[in-house]
Amino acid sequence: MNIAIVGHVDHGKSTLIGRLLYDSEALPEDKLAEIQKLLEEYKRRFEFAYFLDSFEEELREERTIDTTRVIFGRGEKLYTIVDVPGHKEFIKNMLTGASHAEAAILVVSALEGVEEQTRRHSFLLSLLGVKKLIVAVNKMDLVDFREERFSEVREEVRKILAPLGFGEVRFVPISAMEGDNVYRPSSRMSWYGGPTLIEALEELEPEEEGEKPLRFAVQDIYKIDSREVVVGRVESGILRRGEELVFRPSGACGRVESILFYPCELEEARAGDSIGLIAGCRPRRGDVGGHPRNPPSAVTRFLGEVVVLEGDLQEGDELEIKCGTRRARCEVFKLLERINSETGEVMERNPHKIEEGEAATLIFKTEPVVVERFSEIPELGRFVLARGGRNMGAGIVLSR
Repeated sequence: MNIAIVGHVDHGKSTLIGRLLYDSEALPEDKLAEIQKLLEEYKRRFEFAYFLDSFEEELREERTIDTTRVIFGRGEKLYTIVDVPGHKEFIKNMLTGASHAEAAILVVSALEGVEEQTRRHSFLLSLLGVKKLIVAVNKMDLVDFREERFSEVREEVRKILAPLGFGEVRFVPISAMEGDNVYRPSSRMSWYGGPTLIEALEELEPEEEGEKPLRFAVQDIYKIDSREVVVGRVESGILRRGEELVFRPSGACGRVESILFYPCELEEARAGDSIGLIAGCRPRRGDVGGHPRNPPSAVTRFLGEVVVLEGDLQEGDELEIKCGTRRARCEVFKLLERINSETGEVMERNPHKIEEGEAATLIFKTEPVVVERFSEIPELGRFVLARGGRNMGAGIVLSR
């Protein structure tokens, strides 16, 4: 299961992941030796956050500047955790990390409580459809492990989560630095009778979903031994050898002769598999393939919800949209609502402009592009907006 770790800067996200890695014995010896060397060089005291500081620049500046993917587990359960920055200027990285998460841990400091990025990250998780949420109330050691302070923070967080549509949320009081209630129950918080953080994670179960229609996103075309191989990723559904395929928007059609998964061939490929196909046709990069009985369709207009990460948005703006492997020109055709990206509240209808840090619902006009409703096929329901070669926004497809 993919787990995103989110929260305000300095509330202890990286320290928490370092503790999870340490307590699960997931750290290789060479990484421990590397960390010890850097600590000696920079004369810093030991902190679990250093487990994740892959770049020396981060250690010097004492902040996380990129997403970090790590794997840990207990028993047969494995988790891929995405540590995402809390600094406002690194919100793009946070959105990239959270966009592939099935669940999230929101880290909130017991000392500071709810802050700006606590609100914004909660909204972004809601926007991206991440509904399985655990709130880790961290740094309980700095408030003398007091139940009263945990209850105060819990109520603060509940108030910001309630309008965002989250269901039942588990709150766990922890000290990532000391290890209390992360892997082992805390004797210093005997008033708490719930699960530890790892136990709360183990309670989460992946969503049971019916079979989705096949969607295969084309990355590139290669020539191998005089045969053209279509390379890409199965975003949803199942692809089987011998099946007919139709690609949009190019309109290419073919039959799957071989499914290549180095160093062997497969009879079928499933969602998440990156493969090569020999299909007797030549689709284009950015095409999406599917079965003729339920084919993908290319649209030139759709309704979306976006968060503006850089600059502003106005009607008539010309941008580039990136969805799956497709990049296409698009235009902001109609702004419908201006939304507070911290609370999800609609601030204005039919606005003239959307400022940096705000969200919006709007209608796009585009070159032909295959997108899907986020509620149905989220893998092709997320997109990034770019202007002048720089990513400036991201969002989801509401309808098409």
